[in-house]
Amino acid sequence: MDPVKILKRAWHILWSYRALWVFGLILAMAGASTSANGSNNGTRYETDSQRSQQQLPEDMRQAFKEAGQEMEKVFNEGLPDVGISKEDVSTLIWIAVIFVLLSLILGIVVAIARYVAETAVIRMVDEYENTGSKMTVREGFRIGWSRTSWRLFLINLLVNLPIILTMLLLLVLGIAVFLSVSQGNEQPAMFMIISSIGILFLVIFVVAIVSIFLGLLRHFFWRACVLENLGVSDSLRRGFQMARENWKNVGIMWLVMIGLGIVWAIVSVIAIIVTIPVVVVTAVAGALVAVIPALLAGGLTSIFLNGWLPWIVGVLFALPLFFTIAFSPWLLLGSWQTVFTSTVWTLVYRELKALPALTPQDGDASALPVTN
Repeated sequence: MDPVKILKRAWHILWSYRALWVFGLILAMAGASTSANGSNNGTRYETDSQRSQQQLPEDMRQAFKEAGQEMEKVFNEGLPDVGISKEDVSTLIWIAVIFVLLSLILGIVVAIARYVAETAVIRMVDEYENTGSKMTVREGFRIGWSRTSWRLFLINLLVNLPIILTMLLLLVLGIAVFLSVSQGNEQPAMFMIISSIGILFLVIFVVAIVSIFLGLLRHFFWRACVLENLGVSDSLRRGFQMARENWKNVGIMWLVMIGLGIVWAIVSVIAIIVTIPVVVVTAVAGALVAVIPALLAGGLTSIFLNGWLPWIVGVLFALPLFFTIAFSPWLLLGSWQTVFTSTVWTLVYRELKALPALTPQDGDASALPVTN
């Protein structure tokens, strides 16, 4: 396998196959850059645990008690210093619940779009390599909307299972410490905190290593599922077998992609600085477009709230649309990187799958190269 050849081919496909950019934008908005998945999780969790360790109050029981008293005071009296009454607090809570529900619905829609786009990009690149024909965006959505997208979600869920279990472990430890402190068991609580921190660092280290390894294998799991139309368990076996039998080529390509990721990070910083004037223009356009939902949300909440609160609520509801339009040039840069990375791994899978067929078999004279 020639990594340089694969990179050149992926670069050519990126710039000649513009329909892929649409799906790249979806992946960029969903935060699905495969080159960064799992690589920073361990560092982030470790930083959070260190920060929480540094911010622990000296008397946690007293701190929880004071926080509870303050919350009860807000519910009973509101915030008179800033002009928020008790009724306004109740209304704001209901608005926050509605906002969370809308965010969950939007998250589900984005997640569905992500896996449809993942499936579409892989299949469109494979079809282009097989036949040389380019699909339209509509055709891409049609081949992406399939059971395979659901299987990609399940595979990704299994790949991220160590991180999910780690988060559940943090939640359980936090609840255990809270209950211990709230019941007045200070010495057992301190012992539990110290032992939990030690266990946490060990778990974070192991999960970081496992997540990086699974993040690499996910490229092969997904492509086995999409290109060979396999189920979840068969895709896991096939992808692992493909990576294990070609571990040298896979390792070299992985190191090459890490190097390209570093280069891309440097180029991205330069590109972001250069495109700031463009972002200023798109920010103005985003503000003009976001005014409409802001006015609608503000006008609707003004029925229940008074003063400046409705307009704060309207701005909060319009912010996602504003940020999407304002930073669309940077999203486009992210979409190029996402499509290029996905294309590279699709070409790698195709090359590795073709390697056994290109290897001369014992006793097959026709498969041997002709020499002069």
